[in-house]
Amino acid sequence: MTVSNVINNRPGMKEETRARVQRAIQATGYVVNPAARALAGRRSNLVGVLTPRLNWPFVSEVLRGASVVAEAEALNLAIFTTASSPVLEREQASLLRTLADGVLLVIPSADEPPVFGKALPVVTLGAAGPRTVQVDNYAGAALATRHLLALGHRRIAHVRGQHSALRDATEREAGYCATVHEAGLPVCPSLLRDGEFSEAGGERAARQLLSLPQPPTAIFAANDRSALGVLRAAAALGLRVPHDLSVVGFDDIHAASVTDPPLTTVRQPLEQMGAAAATLLIDLIRGVPVVEPHVIFPAQLVVRGSTAPPPVQRRFA
Repeated sequence: MTVSNVINNRPGMKEETRARVQRAIQATGYVVNPAARALAGRRSNLVGVLTPRLNWPFVSEVLRGASVVAEAEALNLAIFTTASSPVLEREQASLLRTLADGVLLVIPSADEPPVFGKALPVVTLGAAGPRTVQVDNYAGAALATRHLLALGHRRIAHVRGQHSALRDATEREAGYCATVHEAGLPVCPSLLRDGEFSEAGGERAARQLLSLPQPPTAIFAANDRSALGVLRAAAALGLRVPHDLSVVGFDDIHAASVTDPPLTTVRQPLEQMGAAAATLLIDLIRGVPVVEPHVIFPAQLVVRGSTAPPPVQRRFA
């Protein structure tokens, strides 16, 4: 009990006794076992993060914001990766139910996985769920499409994400389609291609689009990674961006500002979103009443060098 009182910094201890226990802790290298603490019915001060991969720029920037909040609240982040495997996701979720006080779910999906149950607080970032933090995907896609329309483009293609499963992808596609309709233009199925939110997918989709008898003069990609693939395909085909083709992405990851040319994109405030998600989760863990369980950040268009009027319009300007 004396050791427990010192570890948990409870009042009423003699300073001499506290100092002796702390010396013993240092000499033995003792650390608190969070699993044992959790099993004993106490908080582990551990916030779990479940995500497919750490090398996704989206994830790393979100975690930067979440870690600042966790550190300020004297909480530890424990990061678990699933490698996009449903089996591993279930295993990691089972472990987090035992170890963590709450979970920050950075896994794009249509619904919050049910494996956590209702007892463990969970906040999803960029996906569906009862408590979420996300950017306004629909409005962001509309901003990107209107920018291209304002430049004079009329054949605007969309390299979408995994539209059948991911809410981010469906909302961005919906924003693109609605804005094209508002401009009085048809949404051509031939100008929609799956890019899988990856560079390889974006490159493959762009090659398909640029080989059409009437290729697009602009491509709006559902995220920056697929937009980078579009730039790579354009370069391989001998097209100059933005002289021959305009390209817009979504996210504003670091790479977007250092491409050649720099990428016009829709910015998500990823660090702020990570901080907001961590704050919401900590409130849930501590029983603080949550006024707004769904936090939506506005999107912002960042215009750089990858967009310009279409070639025909420049010739007659």
